[in-house]
Amino acid sequence: MLTFFKTNDPYRLVGVFLLLLVIRVPMFISGVPMILPELKWLLIGERLGSGDYIMYQDVWDYTAPLAVLVYKWFFIIFGKTRVPYFILSVLLVVVQAGVFNNVMLRNKAYNGSTYVPALLYMVFMNSYFDFLTLSPVLLSMTFVLLAMNNLFKRMDNQTKDELFIFTGVFLGIAALFYLPSVWYFVVTILSLVLYTGSILRRMMLLVYGFVIVAGLASLYFYWYDDYLIFQHHVVNSLWTIDTFKYLNWTELTIITTVPLLIFFTSVYKVRKLGKYINFQEKIQQVMLMFFLSGFLAMMMAREISTYQLILFVPTVAFFVAHYVLIIKNWIVAELSVGIIVILVLYNHLAFSNKWFHVDRFVSYESMMIEESEYSRLLTGKKVLVLGDDLHHYKSASLATPYLNWPLSQLQLKALNYYDNSAEVFVKFNEDLPEVIIDQEQTMPELLRIMPTIASQYIHHEGYPEIYLLKE
Repeated sequence: MLTFFKTNDPYRLVGVFLLLLVIRVPMFISGVPMILPELKWLLIGERLGSGDYIMYQDVWDYTAPLAVLVYKWFFIIFGKTRVPYFILSVLLVVVQAGVFNNVMLRNKAYNGSTYVPALLYMVFMNSYFDFLTLSPVLLSMTFVLLAMNNLFKRMDNQTKDELFIFTGVFLGIAALFYLPSVWYFVVTILSLVLYTGSILRRMMLLVYGFVIVAGLASLYFYWYDDYLIFQHHVVNSLWTIDTFKYLNWTELTIITTVPLLIFFTSVYKVRKLGKYINFQEKIQQVMLMFFLSGFLAMMMAREISTYQLILFVPTVAFFVAHYVLIIKNWIVAELSVGIIVILVLYNHLAFSNKWFHVDRFVSYESMMIEESEYSRLLTGKKVLVLGDDLHHYKSASLATPYLNWPLSQLQLKALNYYDNSAEVFVKFNEDLPEVIIDQEQTMPELLRIMPTIASQYIHHEGYPEIYLLKE
């Protein structure tokens, strides 16, 4: 397998695509568990695509705007289904593998021209089952890789002004897909300062490109009188709400043990055995900085799960490719690649299928979709869940904007303020939920303050936390 991809032939990307299908199609057929963030993305797309709604004003969540745009159009074109998410995920992985490999070829990051980096990028993009869906992190990574290409060009003394502007634009777009990707902008600036002689004017062009993208997004929301809400939900949420950890740091450490061992072994071997020119040394140092930016991005994220580990794939693939390419014995090299592929896929399958009782150490239960105990009441209905349990929306649609409870409670738990109660009253009247599941004891106060809303609901006799719209 390694020998096949060592050839400098763009058609080797077809081999990457076919191998990706060989890996993923059986996984899709056997069933990929739906996670709560994925259900949330489907709900966002459904609400925005089914009416004249604006994100943040009519759907309360911190998902970045360009990712939201993708989910909206996926619903408009395909409906509320996961299949297009999986298909675009496959295509994006192949495109990113091609871009990643092209970056390394053009900038002579390795001692030879090869498509091994594309192969390993694809392999590590299957490390965990939630890598298979269309997450904002995956969408963002495409533009991070394009920015990386421009950064390496500058390090190779290409100094066109457009290079800096487009780098800023790519990083701005990446941040609008996934806000924590802004750390790649910081690392790019730092890399230019440390490893190039870029003058201040050109550095400001990079900042200018980034600001143009952010400014256009802000102008769009300002035009729709949505800017302050956008700023509050997306930017201010970084410090106004707590991080939701589907997996704690101990569980993340356990689940990343195999990929991290492969990565650190590769870094050690590359630094010990390889001989590189000065430019290649700089690229390796920058890639390690990108690894750091991935860690900082995870610390910034409002949700912690394994799909954020996509942030580390470029750096891991870069060093592992370096390692297998410096192995002189072709049999050992082939065996090494085979073992790496087996270990990565085994790591994926072991944790997703709970082999050898790994669920004793790492539990995915908090992020899995489970059947609602109220499913008989909810199927096909417009529902509002006042709480964190999004799984109640599995067979239902969102009513009112209040999708994200940590954000929503800032208003719904402060109804003694006139502005809050007035807005809640309007939002409810515009889109009355057919079923309300009140896990946070919010409805009694809301119904007390709003008797016209209260007159339209009855308490369910069997479930005290459920309110039903009168027929």
